[in-house]
Amino acid sequence: MTDTASPARAIQVDAVWTGAGFDGPATLQIDGEHLVPGAAPDDSTPPLPLGGTLFPALTDHHTHLGLSDPAALFAGGITHAVDLGWIPSVAASWLPDLPGRPAVAIAGALITAPGGYPVASGWAPEGAAAEVGGPREARDAVRKQVMLGASRIKVTLNTDAGETVENSTLAAIVEESHAAGLPVVAHVQGPGQTARALATGVDQLAHTPFTERLDDALIAEAVRGGMSWISTLDIHGWGTPTEHYRIAVDNLRRFAAAGGRVLYGTDLGNGDLPVGVNARELAALQEAGLTGEALVRTIAGEPTAPRGPRVAWIPTPPPADHRDLPAWLATARGVRVPDLLTLPSRPLGQDTP
Repeated sequence: MTDTASPARAIQVDAVWTGAGFDGPATLQIDGEHLVPGAAPDDSTPPLPLGGTLFPALTDHHTHLGLSDPAALFAGGITHAVDLGWIPSVAASWLPDLPGRPAVAIAGALITAPGGYPVASGWAPEGAAAEVGGPREARDAVRKQVMLGASRIKVTLNTDAGETVENSTLAAIVEESHAAGLPVVAHVQGPGQTARALATGVDQLAHTPFTERLDDALIAEAVRGGMSWISTLDIHGWGTPTEHYRIAVDNLRRFAAAGGRVLYGTDLGNGDLPVGVNARELAALQEAGLTGEALVRTIAGEPTAPRGPRVAWIPTPPPADHRDLPAWLATARGVRVPDLLTLPSRPLGQDTP
């Protein structure tokens, strides 16, 4: 005899992000803290008609969690956050899997020249920068970040704010990081710094270059080299575009058009930015030519199935008009998989939360 009062062990949603697009309606079984496609064969309990849209992850690839609220970030839809620079011992404390917070990856301290950015920036506390005077110190600094749990290494190449590491030191940072299996992320600012990063094998830019218009040949070389760029467009004016915004959008448009990999990131903690999915950042990415699935992929990632323990959920189906994607994505919330069963259910296809 079936117990009709037993709780549902499966949910139905309008759509699931697959990395290539939206697929649905879909039924997913809740197995502890993970999701499995389809309902359990022996489960006669009807699935919960949750509706809405599920994402395996929504990631902000450039945050400073020491300047923001991780719990509010998760509530605002970001399930995974990359912290690109803070006091290493503090950053390491964000690595454990804690309910109500994003999964966190860290870079540890920002590696820089003595007195270089961000030492005198005003935003970085003591210990958030590792000042190195040559290749030996640079290699030691990389090893220290790795020992504390870093999954990428960040170096600053900001000639607008002081000295930068010289080329042999930069090469040592890249070599030591790659020997540990970690990518190198660079903050580039000032004439020629993108070219320096590319020439030494830097894997990723923490910001779309915004202080100089890059020539097409350099952009093509960056694409061929597999470099990825994190967007961070909204920091240039926070909704009121500046000249740096216009330069960055132009550079990013040509990089994306050439086939470059673009990742959503906000530099959270830098000025008046929403804590959670930022519709302005996504609209700026649209302005740079990333529309439809290409836009969603910058924040939701490549093909993968939703598994958990965290997922992002939007209470409504995907919009019919791709121009509505930024505002729609900004309604996302982060959810632990078991908590999906506690959300208010609604008929599939319902457009209003």
